[in-house]
Amino acid sequence: MLAVIAYIGYLVNVGQIELAYQVTDSGTITNYRGVNTAAFVGLKAGLTGSAVVLFGGFYLMKNSLERDRLHNVDQLVASTPVSDWAYLAGKWLSNIALGVVILFTLGFATIANHAIHGVGPTNPVPLLAPLLAFAFPVCLLVGAVSLFFETVKQLNGTLGNISYILLATFSLAALASAQNSLPGAVPLSTKAGDIMGHISIYDLTVDSLLTEVPNYSGGTPSIGTLDGTETFRYDGGSWPVWIYLQRAGLSLPAAVIVLAATVLFDRTPSGKSSESAGWISRLVSVLPFDRGDDAADDEAEPPSTSSLSLTPVKDRNAGSFTRLVAAEVRLALRGHRWWWYVGAIVLAVSPIISLVSAGPSDVEVAPFRNIVLPLAFVWPIFIWSEMGVRTVKNRMTVLVLSSKYAERQLIAEWLAGVVVAMSIGGGTLVLFVSTGQTGLLLGYVSGILFGPSLAIMTGIWSRSSWLFEVVYLMVWYVGPLNRAVPLDFVGATTASIETGVPFLFIGVSLALFGTAVFRRKAEVK
Repeated sequence: MLAVIAYIGYLVNVGQIELAYQVTDSGTITNYRGVNTAAFVGLKAGLTGSAVVLFGGFYLMKNSLERDRLHNVDQLVASTPVSDWAYLAGKWLSNIALGVVILFTLGFATIANHAIHGVGPTNPVPLLAPLLAFAFPVCLLVGAVSLFFETVKQLNGTLGNISYILLATFSLAALASAQNSLPGAVPLSTKAGDIMGHISIYDLTVDSLLTEVPNYSGGTPSIGTLDGTETFRYDGGSWPVWIYLQRAGLSLPAAVIVLAATVLFDRTPSGKSSESAGWISRLVSVLPFDRGDDAADDEAEPPSTSSLSLTPVKDRNAGSFTRLVAAEVRLALRGHRWWWYVGAIVLAVSPIISLVSAGPSDVEVAPFRNIVLPLAFVWPIFIWSEMGVRTVKNRMTVLVLSSKYAERQLIAEWLAGVVVAMSIGGGTLVLFVSTGQTGLLLGYVSGILFGPSLAIMTGIWSRSSWLFEVVYLMVWYVGPLNRAVPLDFVGATTASIETGVPFLFIGVSLALFGTAVFRRKAEVK
């Protein structure tokens, strides 16, 4: 993780990550980037650090409570006089400390690389101050949100990971109101909700841009791999007071979120049922009726060991590989919320219903290709995220590795993920074949292979599901959903089919699966 952060610091300084204004003149877009002075590189590092913490910090900070449950530390904590507030505050501070380590690494890389590649003197203050001002408050907020998600049962899993990345993306939507406006005309509410610091940096650098482009109509700068030869120079200066107040103000919602997490926190240690696990349980516990045989069962004497027996295992080769695959499919499909099953059925059946009602010659294929097909290959993420990780979460790794068919179990788990994807996307398959759109089958095959392969590879190597969820959601969001051709692995666009993008992803999928098998072989040895 720290090596990746250091590499990002390198990209910030050598100019491959640019903070630039996109100026439109007569339909032509020109990127005006800042000269890499210490003051401007510091702003780029601060905004980059905010982006890294906002979109990646959550997944690195999350599971601090889960680790205590996994290693039974929560049982020790539950037996001590440590209050819930003190326990969760300590977890929040540890999340913040992890964010500080990330920012320290980025700051060190920023100073070192500016000394080699930068313009002008390497002054540590303007290089590091924006990291503290812009990225550190994001650490406070993201650390609190990750802790809150862990205390809410419904958000402590794949649904929470997906919800967070959508929430982080939507949190930047307020920047749209700052477009075509100079900083003085930006609404105060928009400035207050500026999580990453876009508008603050806009306010600091726009005067330097206006010296080069006097007719600039307004709009926040963009950050990314932006090409451009036009430049402006920013050498720093005093910051407006509102920037300090706005950045410090992010600590208030962070503290409120931690307090909310304290209210929702269930102190019951792992391995024990909680009487306060839900409102139904609390209601049943106070109702004045006899709960029947429960008390009698508690008072009954346990059976003696002499009356117990175990069925002898004479053959460890019982069953077949098909039976193993079927068991993995059942294991993958059980235990989800009702709305997931309803959504899966709708995605699988809706293309067939439309085909039957309209007929093969009149049915509209485009809506199913552009909407249903991408949704069909993101809906199984709740199943795929458990692949390669389920044995670790349920402490079954040692038993699986000591079994006779440890490698077959991994293959069966992968096939179960493929079968689920085939089932949910089966309706689009029938539609494409019935309407003669056989060229789209390449995207279908890529869709059913890429998700399970990426999941099984990242799961077995990282022993966690968050890496798969982040990577897959990013690829899916940019590619199939937003129709970016290089990442459109399901063939939602004609250009991706023509350029062979799904075919490339099929090869990548097979390579990923092979890497997972290699890992399992190494584990067995």
